[in-house]
Amino acid sequence: MERRLDFEIRHLKRALGEIIPYSIKNKTPILKWEYFDKKIEIPFRWNETKVPAVFESKILLNQKNPTYLSGWFGGESLIKIDEKPYGEINVYHTMIDLTPFCDGKFHNLKIETMPRGLFGKKEEPIFKEAYLIEIDKEIKSVITFTNNVIQLCEETKNKPLVKRLVDLTNDFLYSLNIPHSTSIFISKVKENPTIEYDLTTTWSTLDFSTSYEFFLALKKDIIKKFSHYKKEVEKLTKVFPKIGQVYLVGHAHIDYAWLWPVYETKRKIIRTFSNAVQLAKKYPYFIFAQSSAQMYEDIEKDAPEIFEEIKNLVKSGQWEPVGGMWIESDCNIPGIESLIRQFYYGQKYFIRKFGKKSRVCWLPDVFGFSWILPQILKEADIDYFITTKLNWNETNEYPYDICIWKGIDGSEVLYHSFNNDEGGYGGNITPKTVYSTWNNFKQKDLSSFTMVSVGYGDGGGGPTEEMCESYPVLQKLPDVPKVEFSKIEDFCKNLQKEISDKNVPVWDNELYLELHRGTLTSQAKIKKLHKQNELLLFEAEVLNALFDLNKQNQIDKLWKKILALEFHDIITGSSIKEVYEDAEKVLNKVTYLLNEIINSVPLYEKEKYLTLFNPASFKQKIKFILPEHLNLKFNGRQLDCIKTYDNKYLYTFNEYINPLSLITLEAEENVDYSPFFSHSDNEIENKYIKMKINEDGTFNIYHKTTNKWLFKDKGNILMLYKDIPYFWENWDIDVHHTKSGIQLKANSIEVVETNTLRKVIKVKYKYEETKITQYYIIWNDSDIVDIKTNIDFHHRRCVLKAIFPTNILSRYAKFDLDGGYITRATHQNTNFEKARFEVPGHRWVNLSQYDFGISILNNGKYGHSVINSTIGLTLVKAGIYPDFFADEGKHEFSYAIMPNEKEDILKVIKEAELYNKSIRVLRGKPKVQIPTIKISKDNFKILSFRKIKGSFVLRIVETTGSSGDVEISINNMNLNKAFLTNNLEEIKKELKIKDNSIQIKFKPFKIYTFLFE
Repeated sequence: MERRLDFEIRHLKRALGEIIPYSIKNKTPILKWEYFDKKIEIPFRWNETKVPAVFESKILLNQKNPTYLSGWFGGESLIKIDEKPYGEINVYHTMIDLTPFCDGKFHNLKIETMPRGLFGKKEEPIFKEAYLIEIDKEIKSVITFTNNVIQLCEETKNKPLVKRLVDLTNDFLYSLNIPHSTSIFISKVKENPTIEYDLTTTWSTLDFSTSYEFFLALKKDIIKKFSHYKKEVEKLTKVFPKIGQVYLVGHAHIDYAWLWPVYETKRKIIRTFSNAVQLAKKYPYFIFAQSSAQMYEDIEKDAPEIFEEIKNLVKSGQWEPVGGMWIESDCNIPGIESLIRQFYYGQKYFIRKFGKKSRVCWLPDVFGFSWILPQILKEADIDYFITTKLNWNETNEYPYDICIWKGIDGSEVLYHSFNNDEGGYGGNITPKTVYSTWNNFKQKDLSSFTMVSVGYGDGGGGPTEEMCESYPVLQKLPDVPKVEFSKIEDFCKNLQKEISDKNVPVWDNELYLELHRGTLTSQAKIKKLHKQNELLLFEAEVLNALFDLNKQNQIDKLWKKILALEFHDIITGSSIKEVYEDAEKVLNKVTYLLNEIINSVPLYEKEKYLTLFNPASFKQKIKFILPEHLNLKFNGRQLDCIKTYDNKYLYTFNEYINPLSLITLEAEENVDYSPFFSHSDNEIENKYIKMKINEDGTFNIYHKTTNKWLFKDKGNILMLYKDIPYFWENWDIDVHHTKSGIQLKANSIEVVETNTLRKVIKVKYKYEETKITQYYIIWNDSDIVDIKTNIDFHHRRCVLKAIFPTNILSRYAKFDLDGGYITRATHQNTNFEKARFEVPGHRWVNLSQYDFGISILNNGKYGHSVINSTIGLTLVKAGIYPDFFADEGKHEFSYAIMPNEKEDILKVIKEAELYNKSIRVLRGKPKVQIPTIKISKDNFKILSFRKIKGSFVLRIVETTGSSGDVEISINNMNLNKAFLTNNLEEIKKELKIKDNSIQIKFKPFKIYTFLFE
């Protein structure tokens, strides 16, 4: 008779379970413990508010057999031996090998426990048990081998092989003379996990005492029969040879914050890294890879002895610092310079501490990848890119596991992905992981091998001893693909060789994740503060360089704080509330410190002068706001001033400040005066536009130059949608959300300011508990309508959007990438296009036909949509998990509508830059001439200018997609040498200097970094 396979598998597992008790030679309880120096008896309930709980015991380790610590202390636990971190106990790492300490001496055992599980869930703070367990290594090996054979039978599709293995395994297990006499049998049942259910689920549960009596004759019988069984199984490789190869690398994907705060992550790092170090010492074939310079810096500070061991393992080739980034960052929200700095600080740290850079960008869990990334990778000396996240697409399967990913500028990196059904990037060393990874591999025509990372992740933990013990077993089993530990970089180099003469597909676009679209908007306040700090970092570095100061080291430290918050579960809005409470404190502190640096530049006669600094890449008209009224003059001419609706003072003057330049104003105190208010009808105009405001708060704009109305009837329609994602609450916006929209209608509309400079209309909305106030600002010298927005948001499972149904007919729209732009379809011809119903963009989106266009600018929003002729800007997305009150409360931001005559993308780029980088006002005037930077073409954006060890580094990016020659001049600075470098400031070539200028030929969307000495 042939039984169903699932029945047969269950039978074999239960039969194998009878051997498990005989792998334990002795199990000794550890009873003497102190809890914060107080003697306790276990089980012991401890105070969960005093964390981590610390338990200590002095134990004699004189065992002759392999000896392990096992126990449960009330949550994730760091194990220290003689005060040094040694490993972790959690639900996946249940025992720690103490054999290296079995020297006949007493050792101090310290346990540091958090009352949480790997994923942040509360655990009952009870120290339940602790044991020293002596293991029979040979019998343990029998169990490991046989268990892998049974799992092979579950996973392979080779029915003849399954039949043969089932027969062999049945024959082996039934041949064993395991005692079944009642007295011996019941003394072993508590150590047999396959019958735990049978003992604990009956009406009256059973409890038996356990004996660890050792039967030498039984062991000999098991070993002898196992030897024959093992040979017979391994012989089957001749009949059922291995097909394919899967390279393995140990890994622990530790989220720097998610369902736990950052301070707990720092504990997770110590626990996880300690485990990995011990595995590397025990198993010479084991290789562990870990990303994130931030985590290495943390362990260097918190556990320097473990860090030293890691450095030694890097030298021996068993530990691979991978990724080259400061943290595994989100790749949609950070600006281009932030992404550059992720690799700059990451690679510099790797070089400094480990003597080598990483050549692999390792981002297995990031929620989509900007088209600017390949160029940034290449400029950081990275050739390979690995992710698994596109396997999460909810609509369309990404077509490749291997391809060339071509970036916006034409830079190319080798892309690889793997798809493991057993834990994804947190795989196991089991037939299931190996088979599924190989079977799911799409491009066996290109490569005979793929890879998978193994080790429990997200909450850390990493690989286990059981995984490492299974590795040599899988190498000898039939049919299952070959396995081999490998460093990730070695795998990538081998893959590159393997495909070198093959027709490898090219992906020339962003890597858009068809999921987690809500992360472009969730926790909007944090995103706004982050953007604010990106701008402040730029200003602080530029002023530090222009004034030849020495505060770059301080600024570098602040950069790293911001980069850490760009982790893909922090800046995206997908963490618990405690993470955002801490993040807001960090961001506000960094804001304060950066403003201190900026305001401390050496300026003099602060009572008599103001200095204006233009931080933008383009010239900027003098326009700024101060809290006080002053009499200001520029070159003896008076600035215009008006008092604003919010009791501040707006100053303007019809002169421009060049990029990164300063001008000085004479300042005198002045007598206060009242603003001039005027009420008018709902039509407001200047010489460029006419604005008609409707009773519901929406409006339309007539563009006089083109004689066209911008919107179909009305624009700036505030829509509140019900949003119920299928699972990932604060991550996702559901595709059906637009079926539920409610248009918010204004409760009041009033003109609050009108004068020679501008008009301001205040529009108030109230819907249920949510209040919105918008100020429509129309400047007399501009065709841009600015919308300053204050929201007090009190809705759950909702998305708030501003909708603009335009009069444009265009099949494509352009979206800002901060270093260039991407064009996306506005139609929905295919599922591929339909899936892009919410897409990332930075400071602008533009929809244009030949003779007319509209842009929506913003100062801190990232979620956009353009479907047919309708533009949408997502303002608030409020889910309920893991932060139930995400985005509850107050939000402040601005966005603007800008018409254009033709598809002039440079104008859009300029106006968006100026919209975000307003003039900085400083007290006093400089005593010396300040250097000025001049770029001969205006299609470049300045990404950074900073002073490093007496040299100056300038980075620019071409923004429009054009090519040609450009001249860059730095005046009032003695330039001796100039070099073109990569983003790491490694020299590519020396450039000729003439009259303090350099010239280069430029290409579309290229980043250029220059080093001046």
